[in-house]
Amino acid sequence: MNTTNFLLGTTSILIVVAFAFSFGGLNEGRNSEASKDELAKLTDAIEQLAAENRALERNYARTNPQNNTATSVSTTTPPSGLPIAPGPTTSNPDSESLGKIKELEDKNRALEEKALALEEENNRANEERRQITIEQNMAAKKVQMAMDMGTVKSANKEQAIVIYEPSPNAPSFQPSRILAIRRNTGIIGTIVIERLDASGQYIATMRPHGYSPDGYPDIQPGDTVIVDPNG
Repeated sequence: MNTTNFLLGTTSILIVVAFAFSFGGLNEGRNSEASKDELAKLTDAIEQLAAENRALERNYARTNPQNNTATSVSTTTPPSGLPIAPGPTTSNPDSESLGKIKELEDKNRALEEKALALEEENNRANEERRQITIEQNMAAKKVQMAMDMGTVKSANKEQAIVIYEPSPNAPSFQPSRILAIRRNTGIIGTIVIERLDASGQYIATMRPHGYSPDGYPDIQPGDTVIVDPNG
């Protein structure tokens, strides 16, 4: 029950009470001073309460206009003239946010392109290293498979003289024939045959540069004399 209904009920009760007192006063005598005083008090109270009731009704009507609409209106439909609560709104990013998003996208795209370029460069470098390794292995294999022509017995770098003993199955070589000196799997230099000594050993001269770009090669006893696989 709202406040207005309560006050209306209270007013009705006071009116009934006043009527009862008036009726009681008529039984005791209309001109009774007690009845007159009581009736005057009740009348004042009723008028004051009625005024308060009217003021409260006006205030209630202003603050609750939907209570004045017809009862046939659905409670789920907002009364005409009242604002409808807005639904959830979708916030759109402002221009600054859009700019930052685009900047991040551009940076990400640039990083992806750089990573792709580095990957391609790395693949090329790996392929080049693979080819170099293949060529080096093939060259080492050629050196290893080159026919053994003899073994170095002595070498003098200052005089550029090499003396080597030919292998048992090695063919004879004529002067000016160029041979190579092998150590392990590599060639350290080349020599030019000068002559075949009476002892059966070959006397040769070191060739500068070539496999040893800084001068004569550092040929040592025990190195192997082979046919140069590179011609």
